[in-house]
Amino acid sequence: EQSKEVMDGRKPVICVVGGGNASHVLIPYFSSKGHTVTVFAGHSDEAKRLSEAMAKHGGITVFDRCNPKNIREYKGKPDMISRDPRNVVPQADIVVMALPSFAFRPVLKQIKAHLKDGAIVFGMPGQGGLDLVSRSILGQDLDSGRVTVAGLIPMPLNCRIMEWGKSVDLASIKDSYDVAAVPAKNASMAAEVCTALFDRPARALSHYCAMALHASNPNIHPARLYGLFSDFKEGKVYSENPLFYETFDDKSAAWVSKVSDERLKIWKAVVRKSNGKAGRNDEVPDIKSYIIGIYGKQIHDSRTVASVFSTNDGFKGFRCPMKKVEEGAQQGWTLDFNNRYFTEDIPEGFCVYKGIADLAGVETPVIDEILGFFQKFMGKEYLVKGKLIGADVRDTKAPQAFGITTLEQYLRIGS
Repeated sequence: EQSKEVMDGRKPVICVVGGGNASHVLIPYFSSKGHTVTVFAGHSDEAKRLSEAMAKHGGITVFDRCNPKNIREYKGKPDMISRDPRNVVPQADIVVMALPSFAFRPVLKQIKAHLKDGAIVFGMPGQGGLDLVSRSILGQDLDSGRVTVAGLIPMPLNCRIMEWGKSVDLASIKDSYDVAAVPAKNASMAAEVCTALFDRPARALSHYCAMALHASNPNIHPARLYGLFSDFKEGKVYSENPLFYETFDDKSAAWVSKVSDERLKIWKAVVRKSNGKAGRNDEVPDIKSYIIGIYGKQIHDSRTVASVFSTNDGFKGFRCPMKKVEEGAQQGWTLDFNNRYFTEDIPEGFCVYKGIADLAGVETPVIDEILGFFQKFMGKEYLVKGKLIGADVRDTKAPQAFGITTLEQYLRIGS
């Protein structure tokens, strides 16, 4: 029903959650397309600051360089901003959580009582255990069909705030999306809504497990970092902070490809052991095909895994997760283990790969090597003797953190 309303031309009301990088684009993007846009900013004084910024600047300006040969700008502002979900959620047909995955749980708890019948809650990106988190909070609403939670991959935008509340740099809007939903039967409807929102094709996935094993940041970031910094030791200082993507070399590409191969092996085992009920083999892509599919013409050389990253206009300008060191003779850069490439991608994504592998009985020596290397510098214990059974598994979004012990149980909960 929601999908039909969108496709028939009624502009759904959209509530954007938070004031982060993506929200800075989505607010003017949806507003410029004629949607009524509300903002739920429940963190600290974010709503107050955003309201003041809108009054001062008249909206947020997007500097859109998706096409470097045709850089353009547009501006828009929300119709209402509040830190109280009662003011901005009940009227929303669609709630967009473009947030770090660790924020999904507290936001869902805050908005639960205020979601209208038929509402769709999108998580962007859709990994990070959104299916299991939403089940634990919205279980009855999902079972009754009153609400749908959908995950979207890839994150639609590559963007960075230029001046908070005033301007944002948009490097790319991805060319296509995969969508998974809870309940799973609503994935096609959610994909149609996604297509209407972003004017780009969206494919429905059969089960959320395909989303959890998808090719995105958890496949890219840990493996690339291992390719760059496998020589890291506590206290090691580097002379520079390299560009993360433009310097992508064959060594890093090999690690990224090996993780991709293990993901596909896990997914094929899930499909086989579920007798196809979890989906089809082709629903989880290899990393190279995935990057080409979502960036398209922004890639100038698509011949190798390394080149789809290094020659990609959508990846320009991002540096490694490092922090400056200026202590006596120690001048340079060292890894920042408080950066989201570690604090989010590893427990919220990489550990999910490993957790599903354990449920499916699939060995993952490459994932194990990378996870085992970085966990000690993060001060965490996820992996013990090749299994995801460490003391800090409870803080991940792996199925095991939700008390799930079998593949059958995991697939049943996500259906």
